[in-house]
Amino acid sequence: MTSELLKNEPYSILVAHHEDEIRTRLRKTLRAAGYPQIAIAQSGRNTINRLLRDNYHLLIIPLELPDLNCWQLLRMIETGAFCSPRLPVLIVCDASQIPLAAPLTHERHARLLALDALMQLPSVVAACISGPKKPTILIIEDHLGTARLIELNLSTDFEVEIALTGEEGLSTWQAKQHDLVLLDLMLPNMNGLEVLQRIKTEKSSQVVAIITARSEQKTHQALMLAGAAAFLSKPIDLRQLPAFCERILPYGAYLNLRALQNRQQERDQTINQRVQAAHFLLESGQAGMAAQHLKCAIAVQPGEALGDDEWATLLTEFV
Repeated sequence: MTSELLKNEPYSILVAHHEDEIRTRLRKTLRAAGYPQIAIAQSGRNTINRLLRDNYHLLIIPLELPDLNCWQLLRMIETGAFCSPRLPVLIVCDASQIPLAAPLTHERHARLLALDALMQLPSVVAACISGPKKPTILIIEDHLGTARLIELNLSTDFEVEIALTGEEGLSTWQAKQHDLVLLDLMLPNMNGLEVLQRIKTEKSSQVVAIITARSEQKTHQALMLAGAAAFLSKPIDLRQLPAFCERILPYGAYLNLRALQNRQQERDQTINQRVQAAHFLLESGQAGMAAQHLKCAIAVQPGEALGDDEWATLLTEFV
């Protein structure tokens, strides 16, 4: 798996450890596995400085550095202020420390490896770097330079596409239904508000953030009422951009859940109306029409049909 990954991109790894012997072992194992781009840090301060200066695909750390513990460092990464909040992290420690480190791996989505199992390091590193499927982002921005800068700052953590017009953006989104749309307000021909309205009409749960230099209250109010999830002010703070996207992505899950609940409420209302109509018709002696309403009620409710035994049990309740 490692060799397959390296065919596509030379991955950069930051190894932070205060013990020279362990740093050397980690570096040698990684280079032997085909990872030549390895940076070294000996302290928490040094690690943070490197994260601020360069982009990495993986950070390898111990439970404790001389001036910073693992929990603090993971929390700093999570803020997105020092590096991408999605930076994969591998914690290496003695086997006896595994129970202590395990809660961190669950809480902060890091991976864990015992030092006496370094033979597994190449496969664990490959798994860390490949990671889960990246969220998808569509940038609709008519200024290519701005769009490329946004793409550059997001491409480590997200699958990014660019569209330069409202029309192109709408057709690209219709084809792929991205997790997040970053939409410039001032587009030629079809402007951002029109694109937003079209997208939200087709998919009410789509998350759209508006890129704009305008700060008028009426403009923001109109965009929020049209379904915008957030605003990204120009000039864009590129360093904070990945964290901004991470913060608003969960809004999509909320919108999807709300849409699901609304559909369920509509189904429940339809079923209730059909059952009430069937009850009235039965009391009026119109069994045939009552049966039709009950069939419609059953058709509205999704799920598997009852089996013979389940029908028999149900029917005994009315004997």
